[in-house]
Amino acid sequence: MSQSSRLETKEMLIEAGKKVIFEKGFHGARISDITSEAGLAHGTFYLYFKSKEDFLLELLLSVREQMLKLFEEGKGYIAEGDVEAGKKLVFLQSFELMVQEKELAKILFFEAICTDSKFQNFYRESKELFFQNTKEVLGLLKVDNPAIKAHMLMGTARHLIELLILTGEEVLETWREVLKELGVYS
Repeated sequence: MSQSSRLETKEMLIEAGKKVIFEKGFHGARISDITSEAGLAHGTFYLYFKSKEDFLLELLLSVREQMLKLFEEGKGYIAEGDVEAGKKLVFLQSFELMVQEKELAKILFFEAICTDSKFQNFYRESKELFFQNTKEVLGLLKVDNPAIKAHMLMGTARHLIELLILTGEEVLETWREVLKELGVYS
């Protein structure tokens, strides 16, 4: 099997897996459901992933990497003097990515971290990474009390994502208002 063919097969599994897990929940989804949705043999899954937990962890890592990339690009813009572009990446586009990936956040917040230490560790590591990056950006922006404001932003972001998941309430405008109130983005 060629490299591009392997990547296509893995992408088919990822898309099918997202669909199945988002429909049935993490614990309700079976590997056979994922491979059936992808139109692949059951054993194919194990050529790419060790387990359903490793599959979900890879999805979560992918989103985390996307968010950290936004932070790195944003810090670069700020360091180069394009503060508005940097703030937009860090504070707005990273939150928009969380909104876009709300189904994955739902699985992490309400299923995975309650049952598996891998996900608890992933969550702790992610929180620390985002806290440090947020604090660093706020420091670059010369904001008063960057650590306290980083905690405030992270707590508010989690609250708003949970609100979106549980009620379907639109949260982007509220997030913009929070950023404005804290003086970090207008």
